[in-house]
Amino acid sequence: MIEPSISQRDYPIARLAIIDDAEFDQLLYQRIIDRSGLVGETLCFYSAEEALNYFEKPNAAPVDVILLDVNMPGMSGFDFLDHATNKSERDYTAIVVVMLTTSLNPNDVARANSFSLVKKYINKPLEEAHLVAICDLLERSPQR
Repeated sequence: MIEPSISQRDYPIARLAIIDDAEFDQLLYQRIIDRSGLVGETLCFYSAEEALNYFEKPNAAPVDVILLDVNMPGMSGFDFLDHATNKSERDYTAIVVVMLTTSLNPNDVARANSFSLVKKYINKPLEEAHLVAICDLLERSPQR
């Protein structure tokens, strides 16, 4: 008997994007995400510019969640948010953006919270409990 394949709709988070310049962190997060069974597909970007290039394409696959690092070379997480909020023609409001960072700076927390796109601020490392909390945010999201 052939088992039916699981579609992305069968996952609480169909598609998640990680935007983080640290390769080790990306590998660690992917392992946690895979083990959780909560995410259908993960897109990995090592720079905010690379992610914006993807998201700005008209045929870009929709993403439910973005895990966004604050401190990256070139375009920071805040630069990404500024572009997504003020300069992009694409509507990012249906995406749950979670800042995932080592920064404990209260100014970074306040700045992140000043963007309506940011729904949560998490200190690294990512844990499965964070993914469960993100699923809860998605369930309460009016865009779903």
